[in-house]
Amino acid sequence: MPDAPTPPASIEEAIARVTRFREARDWDQYHTPRHLSRAVAVEASELEEEFLWKDDRDVAEHLRSQEGREAVEDEVGDVLISLLLFCERTGIDPLEALGAKLEKTKKKYPVEDA
Repeated sequence: MPDAPTPPASIEEAIARVTRFREARDWDQYHTPRHLSRAVAVEASELEEEFLWKDDRDVAEHLRSQEGREAVEDEVGDVLISLLLFCERTGIDPLEALGAKLEKTKKKYPVEDA
């Protein structure tokens, strides 16, 4: 059985890996912000499809099975790859975007109102 792949140690390394993967295949020409934003949406829909028509019990069972878990992980990976390529292409730092959005969301939904 082959060794499990080593996950990236940082968001920067993850972006570098997906960028190298893209460049090695000469896909750069197809990766415009418009196309990559669509790719994020398509891949997110494929993730959603893993749970379509399942109730909470079925979802839990799906995630416990090796086949189901692997399928969901594949879709999470696809979403993340598309999103990281979008961020690289647009110059958006995903962690900065996350931090800024969390701050805005904290103001919009204060704990006191929860």
